[in-house]
Amino acid sequence: MKIGVIGPDTTVKVIKTVAERDIPDVQLLYACTEFFEESGELASKFQNSGTVDAILFSGPTNYSYALRRVSPVVPWGYLPHSRTAALQAFLTAQALYGSDLKAISVDRYDPQLLRATLDICGIQGAAIYQAPYEAEDLGFEHKLLEFHRDYYRRGLVSACFTSMEHIQAPLLAEGIPCIRTYPADEVIREQIYHLQLRNFSDQETRGKLAIITIRFDYVFDDEKNLLIREWEKMQYQNTFQERVYSLAQRMEAAVFNVGMGHFCVVTSRNMLINMFLKNGEHSKLMQFGRRGPECQVWVGIGMGNTMLEAKSRSAMALNRSVADRAGNSYLLEDEDHGVEKLDFGEPLPAELSAVHFAKRIGVSIETLEHLRQVLDRQNGPLTSEELARCMGITTRSVNRVVAILEEAGCVTTVGKRSAGKGRPARVMKITLPDYITNSEL
Repeated sequence: MKIGVIGPDTTVKVIKTVAERDIPDVQLLYACTEFFEESGELASKFQNSGTVDAILFSGPTNYSYALRRVSPVVPWGYLPHSRTAALQAFLTAQALYGSDLKAISVDRYDPQLLRATLDICGIQGAAIYQAPYEAEDLGFEHKLLEFHRDYYRRGLVSACFTSMEHIQAPLLAEGIPCIRTYPADEVIREQIYHLQLRNFSDQETRGKLAIITIRFDYVFDDEKNLLIREWEKMQYQNTFQERVYSLAQRMEAAVFNVGMGHFCVVTSRNMLINMFLKNGEHSKLMQFGRRGPECQVWVGIGMGNTMLEAKSRSAMALNRSVADRAGNSYLLEDEDHGVEKLDFGEPLPAELSAVHFAKRIGVSIETLEHLRQVLDRQNGPLTSEELARCMGITTRSVNRVVAILEEAGCVTTVGKRSAGKGRPARVMKITLPDYITNSEL
């Protein structure tokens, strides 16, 4: 699939970096402009050339401006403002300019989204002054520039926030703190996947659609080492999210984050059966997601002749999975067959699993047992040096094992510890798989 990208050069570079890193199966064609008024003309050229299957605008301003002038022939989309991007901009304002964020000026951002983000930062009751101008107004950019300049010079705000380079550059030249916002990585990924889905939906897809709905969570019911537990939860959410996006990429699918820990993967029936089910992707996802007693995963799969059918059936299957205390995955292809429980494979016997795991991390079964005993005795975070001392091996050997354990999702960094001179040591929590901690090796 080919997607035309329209926007200023600096923002386009951000989009290009994310797309080449995370979505290599999509080819992006770029049309850079610093003037949003040119977005309509560029969109028209893309459509008339017939070289792209969809068009992605870098932000709401150029999208809305172009939409009023050009009738879409191919799917269009834009990168909306996000809480993540706002949070990054706020942190930049605090770090570079020492702003307390108690009063700020903005032009294109939604004040409610900004206020919610400030609440996350612990800043409540902030004054947010928004420019009262639209892209259609005569002299739009000049008015925005004067708006920010006036509010700062009158001492009403401590920092200005904009998504437009023509606003930021002159303000910075005058010594006025102005932070430019850029789209967050996850927003770029989601919008490209969304355009993939729309393009896929426009093609002949009757009887071929499948939607995999995934929910995951990290639950703990005690407050022991609460900060560490919260950090573990964040790490689990981030790593699982990466797994979902990686899975979608291998399946040539579109993925959508529909809520905290809640994803929809849209693919074809053929890819679902041959890759997700038969090739073991489902089994790998479930085993990774349930690597500890705190980790929970639910999967519902729906198939249908239309997007609405597949989505509705996947939601019904997910509800069945959530209601199942064993957490099994379920599939609904049509109402005649009903909801079917999926078997993602019986676990290996404990002894065989332990042997396999020991080989995987490059140690003997005796060393694995020694590691388990040390972790049981320590019952908490430790550094590589401390682990090496407890096991009676070199730090280099421990670091090699830790690197492989980390790749297997068994290591969580919980902080750093300084012992005087030298660089602070990383403090880790190591959690071995259940089939090892609960078995006799």
